[in-house]
Amino acid sequence: MTSDSVIELVERGVGADGVFEVGVVFSDSGVECAVTVTDPASQADERLLAWYFERHPRSPLLDGDRRRAAVRTLREYGQTLFSQVFGGAAGAGYRAVRERDFVGCRIEVVGGAGFHRLHWEALFDPGSDVPLAVRVPITRRVAQHSVRSGMPRPWPTLNILVVIARPNGVRDVGYRTISRPLVAALREASLPVRVEMVRPGTWEGLRGHLNAVRAERGSGWYHLVHFDVHGAFTDPAAVRAGGRAGGLPSAAGDPTTSRGKEGYLFFETDVTGRSDPRSADEVAKLLGAHGVPMAVVNACQSAMQDGSEAALAQRLAETGVPLVVGMAYAVTVAAAALAMPALYGQLVRGVEPEEALRQMRRRLFESPDRQGFFDQILPLHDWVLPVVFRQHRVDLGLREMRPGEADSYEARASKVGAEPTPEYGFVGRDLDVHGIERMLLTDPDRNQILVRGMAGAGKSTLLAHLGWWWQRTGLVDEVFTFSYEDRAWTADQVVRAIAARLWPDRTANATWESSSEEAKRELVARTLRAQRHLLVIDNMESVTGAPASIPHALPAGDREALRELLARLRGGRTLVALGSREAETWLAAESFGACVHELGGLDPQAASVLADRILNRHNAVGYLDDPDHREALTALLESLGGYPLPMEVVLPTLSSTTPARVLEELGSGGPGADPTGSLRAAIEYSYAALDHAVQRALALLAPFTAVIPGADLLAEYQRLLQEYEPDDDRWGALDVVAGVEAAVRIGVAARHENLSGWVRVVPVLPYFLRRTVRAHPGWWQAARRAHYRLHVLLGERLLSQMIGLDPASRASGHATVQACYANFTDAMDTALEHGFPVTPVLWPIEVLLDQTRQYTAREHLLLGAATALSSHTGAVARNELARLLHQLGWVAHDQRRFDEAEGHYRRALELLLELGDRRTAGRTYHQLGLVCHDLRRFDEAERHYKQAVEVWLEFGSRHAAARTYHQLGVAAHARERLEQAEDYYRQSLELKLEFGDRPGAAVTYHQLGKLARDQRRLEQAEEHFLQSLGLKLEFGDRRGAASTYHQLGMIAHDRSHFEQAQDYYRQALELKLEFGDRHAAALTYHQLGSAAQDQRRFEQAEDYFRRALELKLEFGDRHGAASTYYHLGMVAEQQRRPDQAENHYRRALQAFPVEDGERGPVHAATALGRLLIEIGRRSDAFTVLVEAAAGWWRITGGFDFPGIDALAEQYRHLDQRTTDDVIDALAPTVATALRQRLAPRV
Repeated sequence: MTSDSVIELVERGVGADGVFEVGVVFSDSGVECAVTVTDPASQADERLLAWYFERHPRSPLLDGDRRRAAVRTLREYGQTLFSQVFGGAAGAGYRAVRERDFVGCRIEVVGGAGFHRLHWEALFDPGSDVPLAVRVPITRRVAQHSVRSGMPRPWPTLNILVVIARPNGVRDVGYRTISRPLVAALREASLPVRVEMVRPGTWEGLRGHLNAVRAERGSGWYHLVHFDVHGAFTDPAAVRAGGRAGGLPSAAGDPTTSRGKEGYLFFETDVTGRSDPRSADEVAKLLGAHGVPMAVVNACQSAMQDGSEAALAQRLAETGVPLVVGMAYAVTVAAAALAMPALYGQLVRGVEPEEALRQMRRRLFESPDRQGFFDQILPLHDWVLPVVFRQHRVDLGLREMRPGEADSYEARASKVGAEPTPEYGFVGRDLDVHGIERMLLTDPDRNQILVRGMAGAGKSTLLAHLGWWWQRTGLVDEVFTFSYEDRAWTADQVVRAIAARLWPDRTANATWESSSEEAKRELVARTLRAQRHLLVIDNMESVTGAPASIPHALPAGDREALRELLARLRGGRTLVALGSREAETWLAAESFGACVHELGGLDPQAASVLADRILNRHNAVGYLDDPDHREALTALLESLGGYPLPMEVVLPTLSSTTPARVLEELGSGGPGADPTGSLRAAIEYSYAALDHAVQRALALLAPFTAVIPGADLLAEYQRLLQEYEPDDDRWGALDVVAGVEAAVRIGVAARHENLSGWVRVVPVLPYFLRRTVRAHPGWWQAARRAHYRLHVLLGERLLSQMIGLDPASRASGHATVQACYANFTDAMDTALEHGFPVTPVLWPIEVLLDQTRQYTAREHLLLGAATALSSHTGAVARNELARLLHQLGWVAHDQRRFDEAEGHYRRALELLLELGDRRTAGRTYHQLGLVCHDLRRFDEAERHYKQAVEVWLEFGSRHAAARTYHQLGVAAHARERLEQAEDYYRQSLELKLEFGDRPGAAVTYHQLGKLARDQRRLEQAEEHFLQSLGLKLEFGDRRGAASTYHQLGMIAHDRSHFEQAQDYYRQALELKLEFGDRHAAALTYHQLGSAAQDQRRFEQAEDYFRRALELKLEFGDRHGAASTYYHLGMVAEQQRRPDQAENHYRRALQAFPVEDGERGPVHAATALGRLLIEIGRRSDAFTVLVEAAAGWWRITGGFDFPGIDALAEQYRHLDQRTTDDVIDALAPTVATALRQRLAPRV
């Protein structure tokens, strides 16, 4: 067989019934075998596969049966298709090829759109464990004549153009998720490669780039264009309306119109969140006009077919692109990041495109694990997704470099050089890179930018990386970098250094040197305006001699010359990036204007990567998994704010010091957190340059961590400082506002992006200031006391916001407390140390942690304060301790640690009554009622609720009483006193609405919905649940909304609307998992199991029930576990597995509590009894059913339970001695009553 042997699968015709007549042609022998092919998949199968690839990664924990069914369907599809093609006459030819291990072979599918709807890449030889497409390249070709674009002229380099479009900005897929691994793979290539990128990722940017390259280098320069964009196959109306449901940005203007559905690629616009859709025809024509032979589109749905319409990849091929790679369904980011470097790594090594694509497919097949939502890893068979249209052979072979070309290529490679590598590598910053590129490149008149950031943010590192990245990917030719950290560069020195690089030739440089100084500056400026280079000027704060700078300032005349030089470059092609801690207002108008990028710390993911690298380097990675140190390590990392310099200085100390100790040193200003002095050096010079009075004012801000509040609160802080001024160290007039302004000016603080008037501080500033002010112990204590008092005042304000009824105010309170978190905990430390009341500064963060469901952090906060107060004997401290114990009971209660919760509540109640604080005791009575309710001690719960109501009404707290009336309703509801429950609920609702408590009303509407459902009033139940949901969403209570989505799912379930029910259950489950509410998630898993059971999806039902059972047992929820065991028994019985069913029913009976009022054991015993009858164990069945009858008697005083007929039948058939032995074991009264009930049936 020759090296280019092909097995062609050619569409010869299609019947009215959709059956294809196919010729299987073996090119080496010329033999053609006629076969017929029908679509192996039904519409339901196609929907299943679409769900598997597109929706399942979003909910990887759900629908295990559907996942397994999809995998089976894919395998069966491939095997059926294989059998239709190679199961008959064509089998001999196929086996001959297989015996040669497919060496040099390719399968080519030729036909129309309908033929290409079939998933040919799924072909699966039943005699193999590997898909055929993994063993041999499978390509497609459109049967109709396509426009044949000319092949590119031979070039000495492999030229790749990458188009990245992220219309959704920060909410989109990572900007360089694909491109960075791609560039890394190409650097290792054995062939000369040039990778360039279209910037910005707009349609005009792509057209402009291709036109510019053609003008400079001629047509056909690019061998390949890679589209890393969003895509869709839909109708134009849907595109105009905003793209696919699922997140594509809305479209700008009208897309190219066409009949029916069309494939689109979505490009960026100058408005974040708005895209520019372009049809496949437009894209293909553009590529054809520029002689591009190959396109790769890792866009969603880039190869899908619908009806008779071809999708994106086929359209590109039809219009003239010789080789197109698309995706049959949406490809995950993880798969694209894995596949694309594998593909290009092969191409640049000279491998034929078809074989390179097969290797890429093999990579996906051999590494199937993908990361889905909720950080879940799921195996995905996405090796089938790449679809290759090959209209004719594409030769990417490179010609030999001509004399001079090799030198030019190597010189360019040398000029670009290796990636600048900080000590721990360059991590993150994709959002910053994308933001800077958009600001610089979307407006042709805007070519200069100020990258501003505080000390330690990594400005210089980012600018160095940008220079390398832009040069490596073709955005700029030369990179000129000048840093005022090195020297005080004058404009003439900058111009001369640039000229030496622009005109390295001695003659050209001599010509430039012979010009006047003014002509020299203008010649350099004119050249930079005409050519695309990058000019980086870093550490600009030094130019003006600002306090933030190192001593490399320029005199006024030299500053003016530098400003004039930058003004000459404005609007030109060369990009200018300035780095500074300051605003550089002195040159903004002539240079960057409003084009400023504020650089903060690394994003959380990148900060985590950097922390891991540092800890690994210094053998401290064990702290990550050590529960004894994890909390302190987390607090330490948060305090460093993702700023690279503090992280790189502080974290290495963990090699010999615990996180708690380093955190303490950092907070107190001790030397252990900065052994090298790097943190101190980052600020010391700037601080020393400030006016002495400003230095003192700034030093007195030492107690503040992370943020400093606005002017009104600072005025109060200054007043408090003066009140505590030490007699033996008077400093005179203070101006702390001036201190804050100085911190901003020297780049150790920045205006807060969300809190107006507030500033963020660089993480190392408090450390530096505390080391400074410790030399004045009187002032340090004064500052700490003033800081505490200020946060008492602030805490009162924020607490009222967070527990108020206005959603916007609550959100604002959350944001402010989150920003001030470290300041409140520092104020707590001051309070505990000096015996001040601690709860005024504790409650704001406790409420935040409660409302955001951060259980562990909340418990640690409360436990630490309670432990510290337990040794205090004063009345105020003991009252605070009682309140903290109450809250600890609440936390334990939320986590279903009921005994512990009850202990905390009872100790709190004892203290409160001892102190005579009955009003506060009302809250604890209420909570004791809740915990007794959850322990199913309903009488006791009701008593505590009534004690709480008595207290509320005694003190006129009718609004508080509303909450307890609600719980009295819940207690009555649980005991099936439905009318009483409704009365209590309505009493509660009236009071809540009277006081405008709409969030509280949402909770009661929810309960009224549950009550109506239990009474089978489904319409009214749904109405109440929708009222509840609307209010919860209005007030941002997404966690509370989860339970209402769950209940709406149950309503849909009751109506047998299973799809709607599952949608509601999924919404509930996603929210519960998002908020870490795993016990509540168990309830939803149980309901998903019940829905699957009712649909006779028994395998899936069992999966859900087992997941629910796992979680219930983890949380010690025996009652809930009993219900799930019972349902597992029913599923096993329905699948005719009696032994397993019996085991589940018996475990349900063991798990159900033995108590009055519980009907669950009766139902489980009845089910078990019926099962035992069915398998012939009548005596055992009789015993179980008698137990059920006795349980029903205890609940109702009668025997009309669901198993009475079965019991009577066994009573009639079994001998009297057997029945008497069982019945006589009951209490005499029950035995007599049961015999009387059964007697008429004998």
